[in-house]
Order: sequence, then C-alpha cells, then structure tokens
Amino acid sequence: MRPLNLNLELIVRECACKAPPLGRDEKAALRRADEAERAFRVSKGYEKDTLWNRIKACMRA
Repeated sequence: MRPLNLNLELIVRECACKAPPLGRDEKAALRRADEAERAFRVSKGYEKDTLWNRIKACMRA
C-alpha cells in the first residue's frame, strides 16, 4: 500500500493549488521513509504490502 500511497501523495501535493510543489529534498525524505518502513516490515517478518496481497486480503474477508 505504501508505494502507491507515496506516488499518490506526490501527485496530490504537486497538483494542489494552495500547496507549493514538493522540493527535491522533500521527495527524497518521503522515499527514505518508504524504504525504512519496507525494511522494518521485512525485519519483523510481515507479509509484503503489495496491491495483489491487499486484493487477496479483501477477497478473504
């Protein structure tokens, strides 16, 4: 879910009329945060957070 959210967050922030576009440093910080979250999930043994895994989880529920 996070990679998709990161891309959407970047698009929304860049397209918003009131908010200034994200700078290079802000985009890099978001990418580092995403990588850190991914590394944390791997270290804890969590299942990868992908679109297909989310779809499977919704179908199971």
